[in-house]
Amino acid sequence: MNIISTVCWCNVWDKDTTWNVGPDVLCQRNGNAIKFVHMQTKAVSFFKAETVATGLSISCFSGHNRFPLFAFAETVLRPNIYVYRYPDMSRFSSIPPHMVSYTDIRFSELDILVAVGGYPDYCVCVYNYRTGALVLEQVTNVPTVERGIIVGPSNLPAIVQLNKQEMTILGYDICTVEKESFMYKVYEVELGKAFLKSCDRCLTFSEENCLYATNDYGHLLSVDVAGFVLRPQWRPPALEEGSEREMMPRAHGLTYHRSGFIIWNSSSAVYVKKKAGVYKLEWELEGRLNEVVRFLSNINGEIYAERRPGYIDQVMIDRSGTASLECVVPTGRPVITFRVLQGLKDECVCALYDDGVAMLDLAKGHTLCEVSVLGASAMANHRSLALVAVGTLDARIVLIHFERASLPHVLCELKLETAAVVGLDFNDSWLVYQDQIKMLHVVQVDTRPHKLTHYFELSQPELAQVFVHTFLLADGPRLMVFINRQHSMKRPGFATELWLYNWGKDKRLHRREYVLPKEYGSFCVQPPVGRWAVIEIVATEYNSFNFDQFALNEKDELQWIASTKSGHFSYILGVGMTKHLVTWSLGGILVHFKQHKRAKKPFMICRFLNIGLQTEFILRVKECFNSKYLLILLANKSLRVMRLPSLADFVRENVALPLPTEEGIACYIEQTLHKVDMFLPLSLRQEVKEEYTRADLLKRDKLFASIKDFAAKVTALIDYDISKTGKTRGIFKKFCFHYPWLDALTTEAHKLCALERESLERAIADQARIRDWILRLVTRDAVSINYRVRSIFADANFESFSVRRKIEMAEFDKYRFYDLEDHMRLSLGSFEEEEPAAPAAGGHGPPPGIEDGDIGEEEEATEVFQGLRELKQFVVEGHSVYEHIMAPVFQLQDKNLVTSNQLFNYNCKIRYYLNDPLKQEFNKLFHEAQQLKQDTIDSVMNTNVVLNKIYDNMNIMLRLLNMEQFVPPELTMPALEQDEVIKRIMEVDDSEIKAINRRKPKTIDTGGKKGRLLLWSTEFWARALIVMMDGVLEKLWEEEIKKDIPEPEFMQKKQPHEYNLEEQKIFRAYEEAVHLLELDRRKYLRILHENEEKTLAQKAAHILKLNQRVAELMITKLKYDFALKQGQLRLLTLEQINFGRVQLRKRFSMFRKDIDKLTEYMTRYGYLLDFYDKAFQDVKTRLEAQQTRDRAVERQFRSQFLPLVPHATHEMTKLFKKRPKLPGKIFNSVLICMEASNKLSGKPSHRTPFPLPDDVLEFLNYLSEFDQPKQCPPQVDAKSWDTFVKLRRQKTESELRLKGIGYQLLDSQAYLSVLNKDLTALKDSKVMTQRNAEESIQTYLEKMRNMTIQLTLTKGQVEVSVLGKFTMLSNTVLMHVDDINNVNQQIQEAGNKKIKAMQRVAVFRRQVIFKEWEHKLYKANIAYLKYMLDAIEKCKVSMEFLNILRNWEKVKTERQKYIGGAIERVIEQKIAAFKKHIDRVNINIDSIKAQTLEVKRSNHGIDFKIERIKVDVTFQNTLRDTMMEDKRDREQRERMAQIKTHRQLMENVRRHYAHVLELQTILELLRLRTYPTLGPPLPQCHPPVPEHILSSVP
Repeated sequence: MNIISTVCWCNVWDKDTTWNVGPDVLCQRNGNAIKFVHMQTKAVSFFKAETVATGLSISCFSGHNRFPLFAFAETVLRPNIYVYRYPDMSRFSSIPPHMVSYTDIRFSELDILVAVGGYPDYCVCVYNYRTGALVLEQVTNVPTVERGIIVGPSNLPAIVQLNKQEMTILGYDICTVEKESFMYKVYEVELGKAFLKSCDRCLTFSEENCLYATNDYGHLLSVDVAGFVLRPQWRPPALEEGSEREMMPRAHGLTYHRSGFIIWNSSSAVYVKKKAGVYKLEWELEGRLNEVVRFLSNINGEIYAERRPGYIDQVMIDRSGTASLECVVPTGRPVITFRVLQGLKDECVCALYDDGVAMLDLAKGHTLCEVSVLGASAMANHRSLALVAVGTLDARIVLIHFERASLPHVLCELKLETAAVVGLDFNDSWLVYQDQIKMLHVVQVDTRPHKLTHYFELSQPELAQVFVHTFLLADGPRLMVFINRQHSMKRPGFATELWLYNWGKDKRLHRREYVLPKEYGSFCVQPPVGRWAVIEIVATEYNSFNFDQFALNEKDELQWIASTKSGHFSYILGVGMTKHLVTWSLGGILVHFKQHKRAKKPFMICRFLNIGLQTEFILRVKECFNSKYLLILLANKSLRVMRLPSLADFVRENVALPLPTEEGIACYIEQTLHKVDMFLPLSLRQEVKEEYTRADLLKRDKLFASIKDFAAKVTALIDYDISKTGKTRGIFKKFCFHYPWLDALTTEAHKLCALERESLERAIADQARIRDWILRLVTRDAVSINYRVRSIFADANFESFSVRRKIEMAEFDKYRFYDLEDHMRLSLGSFEEEEPAAPAAGGHGPPPGIEDGDIGEEEEATEVFQGLRELKQFVVEGHSVYEHIMAPVFQLQDKNLVTSNQLFNYNCKIRYYLNDPLKQEFNKLFHEAQQLKQDTIDSVMNTNVVLNKIYDNMNIMLRLLNMEQFVPPELTMPALEQDEVIKRIMEVDDSEIKAINRRKPKTIDTGGKKGRLLLWSTEFWARALIVMMDGVLEKLWEEEIKKDIPEPEFMQKKQPHEYNLEEQKIFRAYEEAVHLLELDRRKYLRILHENEEKTLAQKAAHILKLNQRVAELMITKLKYDFALKQGQLRLLTLEQINFGRVQLRKRFSMFRKDIDKLTEYMTRYGYLLDFYDKAFQDVKTRLEAQQTRDRAVERQFRSQFLPLVPHATHEMTKLFKKRPKLPGKIFNSVLICMEASNKLSGKPSHRTPFPLPDDVLEFLNYLSEFDQPKQCPPQVDAKSWDTFVKLRRQKTESELRLKGIGYQLLDSQAYLSVLNKDLTALKDSKVMTQRNAEESIQTYLEKMRNMTIQLTLTKGQVEVSVLGKFTMLSNTVLMHVDDINNVNQQIQEAGNKKIKAMQRVAVFRRQVIFKEWEHKLYKANIAYLKYMLDAIEKCKVSMEFLNILRNWEKVKTERQKYIGGAIERVIEQKIAAFKKHIDRVNINIDSIKAQTLEVKRSNHGIDFKIERIKVDVTFQNTLRDTMMEDKRDREQRERMAQIKTHRQLMENVRRHYAHVLELQTILELLRLRTYPTLGPPLPQCHPPVPEHILSSVP
């Protein structure tokens, strides 16, 4: 399996993989391919690791900064590390497998290679890559990523490891003792939050072996004092002191360059250099650097920048010091997909970018031509012509033709009205694309002329309910859609069915369904040379190594041809076909030959094209131009082009799998469904527009005219009816209820307005939805919006409180069980008496008790607090929350609130138990005032109506009285302001919202929409007529006096002297009536003036009442605000005090931690100093030994060799001291000196020779020339010359070794001085830290002793803010701080004296009490002894007892003789008695056990019976009809309720029957006396009014 493919080119390169390979070369990586660019000549070469000889792929990679070497670790388990030499790409050395895997490798400046192992130990291994030997290995357990270690520039380099999880850096030094080496952890530095975004590129070493870092603000910091402190060195000049908070943190990077540093971010890069001990800005590069990944510097002093996706730019500095970026190594662009076009002779590929299409040369990767297509997303090519169809994100399809590889033409473009195009397939004259909503569309392609036509869309509901896996277009036209019935399946998924679509000119769409025999993951079709007679389909089985071949003939029959098992190492993921079949998986890429001399069947011989040793997500693979090139497209849009070797060798065979049928019998897939649908091409569809015709407009005008006529007729009819009947109520029911002409009129109106109503409802639906959505969004979770109540015609106003619509208890629940007992007591509102000695934390209790001895202070305290009544903090006892909050006892500060949890808990309680109820209490008053204002406005508006009517009547009376009329005054019209109604505050006008029409063009209404005709609702006409005809006024006196009395007819025809007697009577009656009418009018005018005054006074009273209420509530709002702010200010003061204390405690703990850490570092530095002191002595000893050997060589030359050539002593001495004349700086390191001395020694070495600089090699060549025989003086023989050459080489070797050891000694001395300096700095830092800790302690004690006091005036306004600034205090006294401190000191001394006196008094009191207690004890003992003496004296004793007492010793001896035997007898008797008792007890126990067993047996029997009964009961319950029982019970209850109700009603009827009958009689009499009877209907009223309507009118 020898796979050797040559890398031609790659379009992009992996991010952050650019390395220096020596001073002149940069390299980049793409997978297992590496590109090398010589920056002077721009020569490009490639290296690829894909075999055992070159390396099994690349996992981690690094380049040497000084020598042309690069190294990489393999991808496999237990990998080798290979070191290669540039430019011949030959292996320099190899490191054998040691670790399971590596995460990072890094070269030092010389011959050290540092590698970091993988999970879980993350061992740091140090190798000598010249010899391949492991120098040391140490477990760190620090997760390390690529580029996660930084190596110093010294001989034994310092190693810095970054721990991203804990944001710390760990520094190690390599220590060597004889032949053993180990890593010593020198420091561990915490970076902090300011390095979160910059931690990947924030560290680097300088030439002085000092570690530098940069943070998210671009500050340059150095790790000083043994890595314990990050010392600032430089900051950007744009940042002033204290402005870090204003600058947003962002990622920065740091690179060392020529005694300075490059600091860059996404917008600029600066170069700072140290001058006179201070870093100063040298130059600044401004621009868009967001694509720059890293800046690199080489030893030539050049600066390069790696820019995505693989560009290399060089930083150029002009004479004026201006920096700019110049691209020196260009690269390609990310490729979405590619196609190899037919019909072109050139070896090229068509690549799709996100902004166009480009034709690329396969050999070199040059761009031959490019076509701009913005937003390109998909591409498909013609099977035989150089045609490409490109789909875009803005729903366009562009057809491009390539006349030549460098000459494209855009043929046509189609703008679609669908979603974005995500997939395309192209065949001859048809094109199928898939949009973003997974719908398939068919486009017709015309060639003469070139035109694209959106033919139709496959909008079948069946297709929308399945998962479309792949679609392929073939001749016919036939569209193969591979689907899965699981619509919720995610990509990539698999397909189980094939749906075959074909269509023709008959507008019929045929769909045939085939159920595939297996689950398939990918499909491909081989395009034929000519006409598609049989379509060959290759499908790869899902999660398998197999692929199947199918054939679709012209009869739409699907035949299963073959099934093959491939040679893949993992499941097949994709398939493609050109001449041969290519399949790929995670294990590699295989080519299956369609025709091979070793196989009779196609695709039975295969060969690996690529082995996948690391995970790569492949999208598309193509082998083209007779297997000359291999194109691989990855998921990261990387296109890799490789040249393939000959595929004739290293082939392998696939395995043919049996089919379900016997061999020789065709295996066809059964067709399960054939459905035919009709479709209409989109080009034939026309948009339907709704317009009003002229007939509709005429119909509407006629309808309006008929309505006017109808209104006049109805008005006349009603006037006539009123004049005849005198009824003025309920007229509309008589004329407008249940009339057929009204229904007909309403129906016609509905028909006329239906179209406009429906269209306008649809048109404003979007606006209404958006408007409602905005209102709900704003008022859903937010606090209620503040709105005001303003006085009428005045400036007073006040605002409501903002209260949460939904109280969230999440914050309160954090500490709801903190102080649980007190909280539960207060929540439940317990009013029981409590002991005031221990107030709960977070609640106010009474003042602490005063000692008994201090009587005067007790009296004073009693006078001060005697008026404070004990209240519970969070239980409102009264009716007002405000009065509870402003109680005097709650104005005191609580000194028991000391912790953050207590403050948080107290704050939550204040908020939920007091502040929110207080706001709600005021909001109730606010809503009452709001309702009062609305009522006032309504009353004022009604009053204005009354006034207008009065003014009209007055003008009418003045006109009738022939008096001068007046102009009515303009009345004030109060109204609600915009900030008084929430709907007006949150109102969204239609003009503010652009309605998006989501309907299809055919339903767009193009008619006129001049207003909202939604008022034309179904009940509009009936409601309009009801409102118009209802409420006709009765004939009033005011209306009657407005009418003039008609003159008699004879007054116009006759003179007054011509009146007869009857006419004179009529004339006198007329004059009397006119006189009375004039008097009534004047009377009515006076009444109107009086009513005007009363109405104006009433209006002013209403307004004044509202304004007074608003003013009162305005003051109340101020009081409530003051109460809330006072509590908030008190809490803020406590929080500030406690926060200051917490910060001081944290500061002291940090100082304590720093002191411990400094002590630990000092101990470590002591050990390290001792170790390096011993190492220094060792190096010094080696130097002395080498000097001794050097003197021995010199002595040997002078004492042994010179006597052999006495005639040439002077010349041989000069030759012995002669050296090549070269600069002495060429031997500038220990490694070079030792390597050169080894080469001079001539001893054989098994190590790989280290590449030495050219100057050193030139020095060695000169020495070799000096040793030539031609340099020998003529008077010296050859043997002596050889001896001389050996001695001179020994002398030169000794000198080089002395120089190397001298370098080691200087390095040791320098390092020792650095260690001593660091140790001194640590000691100074420790002293300073201890001093700061003591100052923190003193400050903390002062904070604990001093407390900020909040002063509150009687009106509740806080006059002292939280920061202690005095405002508006006129009675204050300004005192100096020293005076206050002196007074406080005197008070403290007096307090200490008082405490000591009280202690002495307390001790004296305790002594007195103790003595009193002893005295009382002695008294009690004496009394007891007296009592016992009296009792003994009163006792009477017999003579026998007296004799016994007198002869007590004798009696005692006699009794002791008999005691022994008596005791034994008593013991035996007791034992016998106990045995008998035990026997009786055992008998009782046995009987009780027997009884217990009997009871248990009976219990078992009873339990069995109970179980049987339970089973029976359960069975009976299952047989019950519970629904029937519930129904029966419900019916019984309803029947009983009906009986009771009926009985009660009957009793009420019997009780009130007589009274109701009497009332009915009286009502009927009143009705007959009051209202006249309505006469028969007039003939004009047709049809007659029904009787039930007449009877319903009173």
